[in-house]
Amino acid sequence: MLSDEVIEKVTERLVRRIEQGNEYVLEQIGKSVKKIGTLSPSKAQQLVQIMKYGGDYDKIVKKLAEITKLNQRDIKKIFQEVAKSDYEFAKQFYDYRGKKYIPYEQNTTLKNQVDLLTNQMIDDYISKTKSIGFSIKDNKGNVIFQTLEKTYQDSIDKAIISISQGKTTFDAEMYAMLKELGSSGIKTLDYASGRTLRLDSAIRMIAKDSLRQLHNEEQRIFGEQFGSNMVEVSHHSNSAPDHIDTIDGKQFARIDVIKKQIKKGEEKEIKLSDIDGNRVKVKGKWYNDFDSINNNLVRPVSTLNCYHDTFEGILGITQPEFTQEELNADKEKNLAGFDYEGKHYTMYEGTQLQRKLETEIRKQKDIQIIGKAGDNKELIVEAQSNITTLTNKYKELSKASGLPTKMDRMRVSGYKRVAKSKLVWYT
Repeated sequence: MLSDEVIEKVTERLVRRIEQGNEYVLEQIGKSVKKIGTLSPSKAQQLVQIMKYGGDYDKIVKKLAEITKLNQRDIKKIFQEVAKSDYEFAKQFYDYRGKKYIPYEQNTTLKNQVDLLTNQMIDDYISKTKSIGFSIKDNKGNVIFQTLEKTYQDSIDKAIISISQGKTTFDAEMYAMLKELGSSGIKTLDYASGRTLRLDSAIRMIAKDSLRQLHNEEQRIFGEQFGSNMVEVSHHSNSAPDHIDTIDGKQFARIDVIKKQIKKGEEKEIKLSDIDGNRVKVKGKWYNDFDSINNNLVRPVSTLNCYHDTFEGILGITQPEFTQEELNADKEKNLAGFDYEGKHYTMYEGTQLQRKLETEIRKQKDIQIIGKAGDNKELIVEAQSNITTLTNKYKELSKASGLPTKMDRMRVSGYKRVAKSKLVWYT
């Protein structure tokens, strides 16, 4: 069965490589700046064409291409693993209905859908990785999106100009530039909306959404094959306000399917008289129609970063994973929330605060990485101080809320703290 833990685990396999690519780009820019800073203006100028259009930028392009190739391979592997696991779990329903359970390798309908969604995920991934760059300020102070290649070339130009104006100017200018690039990190641009998002965050989001879409589409196919007439939406603690009362952990009927099953004589337990508009009564319990509820949500199940997914089953037979008492208890705990720094938050709001802090800590680690590569002591000290402050705040928030910490979300593989005793060398 698909779970948040499984999704988190397999998604991180892809995101870690994106983060490594981000770190590699920052390090290459930092090293280029450091190289220029050790040269005289005339010698630096002689080197600029090679750095801008030669080996250094080619290394960046090659590294990112390698990451794309590896992630494409893993996307195919991950989708296959999830599909087979879900299909094995569904066998019990085929057996109950007396339907033939076809081995995965022979289930053409299922395999075709898996291939379709796999290719769709790969296309989305490639689209995100093609439109990458940095968010920087232009000459008027406006934040703009600039392509990776232009950002790299501009950073070299700025370093050349600054070194010609003296060491003091160079250090000050490079501090500001490196900090800006580290703070941005590699971002992806959505041309339709003009919105930018960190590439690692974008890949994490589309990977999770795609895996849930795969799972839901599989469930739909299973349901059609074994004769499902209901949907159960998964439950997770600290659900968002728009989902906590509408779909979280609830079972729903497929009214249109039930009507067809009754007409064909395939449904013996439910009669047309049990159906009342968009709901049906089974064994004394009323079930609302899934589509009539889900289609009216601003965020339907498994879309727009929704953590819910669906499971097909049989009304009156499939027992809900969670009792109503358990759902009510989780809801009360969510809404009761906690107090932090003089404000009251729901548990859901607490998870959002955690995510923001995790992102900010990763951002500061990126700044430290580019600062270290660029030999900028001031930037290293500042970033490490910020990391300590933010990490302590994260721990305080987690303690006050009782929410579990996700230390992996703050990890940046290329980050290694520089001891104060060694910072004297970064001059």
